[in-house]
Amino acid sequence: MENRLKEHLRKIADSLTPESTLEDVYEQLALLEDIELSEKEVKEGKVVTQAKVKEMAQSWLK
Repeated sequence: MENRLKEHLRKIADSLTPESTLEDVYEQLALLEDIELSEKEVKEGKVVTQAKVKEMAQSWLK
């Protein structure tokens, strides 16, 4: 986990411009964390297909 954080911080640092703010860094870190979480959920099979969502929505709308 620590190595991933360092990797993310390096990526962000490389993309910073003189106009970048600390808020920009926080947003990028949050995005990278969300991506990691999503990838983990996909690996664990914790996803719902679009077809299943449509099916579920139809039952809710009845």
